[in-house]
Amino acid sequence: SPAFKAVDKICKDFLSTIPLITLLGAKAMRPRHWKLLMAATGSDFVPPHEDENMLLGGLLTLDLHKISNEVEEICDQAAKEEKMEITLKQIEARWSGITFTMTLYKQEGSDDVPLLGIGEEDFEALENDQLIVQGMLASRFLAQFEKEVNAWHKALFNVNEVFLLITDIQRTWSYLEPLFIHSDEVKRELPEDATRFASIDVNVRATLAKAWNTKNVKLAFNEEGLYEKLEGIQEQLDMCKKSLADFLDGRRRQFPRYYFVSEADLLDILSNGSNPEKVLSHIPKIYLSTKT
Repeated sequence: SPAFKAVDKICKDFLSTIPLITLLGAKAMRPRHWKLLMAATGSDFVPPHEDENMLLGGLLTLDLHKISNEVEEICDQAAKEEKMEITLKQIEARWSGITFTMTLYKQEGSDDVPLLGIGEEDFEALENDQLIVQGMLASRFLAQFEKEVNAWHKALFNVNEVFLLITDIQRTWSYLEPLFIHSDEVKRELPEDATRFASIDVNVRATLAKAWNTKNVKLAFNEEGLYEKLEGIQEQLDMCKKSLADFLDGRRRQFPRYYFVSEADLLDILSNGSNPEKVLSHIPKIYLSTKT
């Protein structure tokens, strides 16, 4: 009968609407999502965040079952955006607390220098967070947090790139510093490079000290112009290192037995020419079957 069909339709529409109302009750729904729902329904109603006493009947009059796909899409967007919002807050909280690890570089005759590092767990977090942010950039729900996500993408990229570069610089600088700063022979043989390294030395010490005083990895490694400055230092260090390698090759040609020792040992021998005790430890490597 017509009455039965009408009641049956009302019941079925109601059953289809209830799950949609349940989705709309999620905490992820923000005012912007309710505006999307208004546009989808074509109705100008007062949403729950403005009317705490909104009745179920008010939602039922919107005929949500007729636009179930749109409602589900809006609720899915709200859930995905909430997840993105929570994740961004977690990343912010994590990186606000990540600080440098530090070991002191000590050399007689000069001030101690902090050599900076990042803890293993923190570096793993860096790699993981970069993947998470890249995933956000590929999300179709990025628009609401595009500015924040792009900012984190740039910040974490800078942390990674600067850390790799500054690690390489610290290694090279600490390797060359005893020779170019404390070895009279190197200063005499490579005066131009010694002068160049003196300038590098000042910049490296100042850069590391400033970063260590900042403590926070993200803040320190996102300083404006830092990466370009470090690239310049690296280039200058490479020039000094090449000149030193050419110099050592010359010494090996003068005394071929130096070919039996590593570059690090040869540097130690040359830099301790006035300290026989330190040189003696290398004699067995130069002359076989000898013991000191």
